[in-house]
Amino acid sequence: MTELPETMTADTAERTTWMRRYTLDPALAEEFVQFLSKEVFPAREGRGFTIESVWLDNDKSQLTWFVSRLGSSAEFAAAEQAWEDSAERAEIFAGRPQYVTGKDLREVTRLR
Repeated sequence: MTELPETMTADTAERTTWMRRYTLDPALAEEFVQFLSKEVFPAREGRGFTIESVWLDNDKSQLTWFVSRLGSSAEFAAAEQAWEDSAERAEIFAGRPQYVTGKDLREVTRLR
């Protein structure tokens, strides 16, 4: 069995992590970051997700964040679908501008 690197814990091996990279309207980037931080992230964390890190590129055209959850890929997918379909999410996003013009979403494995 492969040993985990020192920077990883046993619980990391039981987590599913997704990278979410968004192409943004740069004029709305700061507003979007505040919206995520104050409304979206707390709601997702209330559903068992962990926001691992958030990165905004220097020209404010791309935001990349990593979100994880204890459990398998299937368990993550079920929780993600429940979030996407929730009235809570619909209410949070109602009336918001189109911050995101493109998405790259994929499961990733932490190596270090």
